[in-house]
Amino acid sequence: MRHDDGMRVKTGVIGLDDLLGGGYRPNSVNIVLGSAGVGKTIFALQFLLKGLEEGCKGIFVSFDMNVENVLDLARSMGWDEVDDYVRSGKLVVGSDFHIEDIMYLNDKLLTFILDHNSSSDLRIVVDSFTPLIASLSFEMRKEVNWFFAKLREVGTTVVTLEEPLNGDLNSPSITVPVFLGDSVIHLKNIGYGEAFNRTLRIIKHRGSWHAEGVFPYRILRGVGIVVEGNEYPICDERRLDLDEIFESVGVRREEIPPKIVRRLEKLVDSCVPISKEELKGIVKRVLEECCGR
Repeated sequence: MRHDDGMRVKTGVIGLDDLLGGGYRPNSVNIVLGSAGVGKTIFALQFLLKGLEEGCKGIFVSFDMNVENVLDLARSMGWDEVDDYVRSGKLVVGSDFHIEDIMYLNDKLLTFILDHNSSSDLRIVVDSFTPLIASLSFEMRKEVNWFFAKLREVGTTVVTLEEPLNGDLNSPSITVPVFLGDSVIHLKNIGYGEAFNRTLRIIKHRGSWHAEGVFPYRILRGVGIVVEGNEYPICDERRLDLDEIFESVGVRREEIPPKIVRRLEKLVDSCVPISKEELKGIVKRVLEECCGR
């Protein structure tokens, strides 16, 4: 893999940074496209949480989720610390918006983001951008381009888009932001019922190398989205011993930040079918992400 880690923004999604050449480019707008239920909001929360853990500030803008909805989703994933980030003001959730038209981009929404920009390393999420631009025409492309340019000035942004139910990606509300975004990741639920029924594809990553192909991913309580390889391992039926896994990768529980241990415990306790080798691989990747081990 080609990495430029010193100049990259880590996504927080296990296994994804390797596919992006080290992560997102700083001060970029990154599109996450997919239908309902593929994990776009979980992806967005992982991105914010990674930044918060590194001392960044986060802004979460939503047109259909309020603060409690966001906290409920975080708690369901085992990310209880999100409550603390919201209470301390490190994570600001904006949901009191009434959508009118595309000119709204130049008014209340951008003002809200700028008013809460007190960090030199800001992560922004707009989830979902689709309601705001549902009636977008190609003629309004310059308005979206202006908005994206302003977002780049203040931080690194993830924007989620809803894939139309009919699968038609030629609507201006999809094609315009996808064209103007710096990177585009397409999350897809193929719906066949296999163990890996969700796939991820990087459509583009402007100015950077990125991996080609389709990559299976899972959504696991405690760690969130994990991008995997093409083989699904045979699962152990017994409950796995996390301390045994720690020992096998050469680390002791006491050497790992408690919040990371709690997340991995959530994963083990979630009863998701997972093999010892797969868990070992996830633990290694989590430790690389959080501790550089």
